[in-house]
Amino acid sequence: MHPNQCGLLPGLRTYDACLTLTNDVRTLQRPRLKVSSLFLDIKAGFDNVDNNTPARIRMEGGIPSYLVSWVSSFLGERSCTLIFHGAPGTPAPVNGGAPQASPISPLLFLHYVAPLHFGIPRGLMISYVDNFALTVASLFYRGNIRRLQELFDKLER
Repeated sequence: MHPNQCGLLPGLRTYDACLTLTNDVRTLQRPRLKVSSLFLDIKAGFDNVDNNTPARIRMEGGIPSYLVSWVSSFLGERSCTLIFHGAPGTPAPVNGGAPQASPISPLLFLHYVAPLHFGIPRGLMISYVDNFALTVASLFYRGNIRRLQELFDKLER
């Protein structure tokens, strides 16, 4: 996991994300720079976990093959059955995402969003589960707005 990812990991809570952001903003303000932040939320984060995540885990190495196989099995060939007024429903395939109630889903999501983290010169990116904060500093707020737009465009790609 990326070191700027907070939440769902031991010792990295909301408090840690807030302290990191506050400390870095104050540090960036010391040379009289203007500091701006953009806060983002990944909509339906767990629902969008790519089923190719196990392939990415395998490519990065260091993970035992039995665990990669287990993750593949966990994410693949799932179905959902809706029941209304006691009438049995028909199972429908679920073609993506990680189950919301599973304890492994948050870890898979963190692995899935790890590539979104990148360094920002005179700035910071931190995330708390599916929320990201991009912070930049420059001499003028207009420059910050341009940089934040560029960073957002990069994340979106």
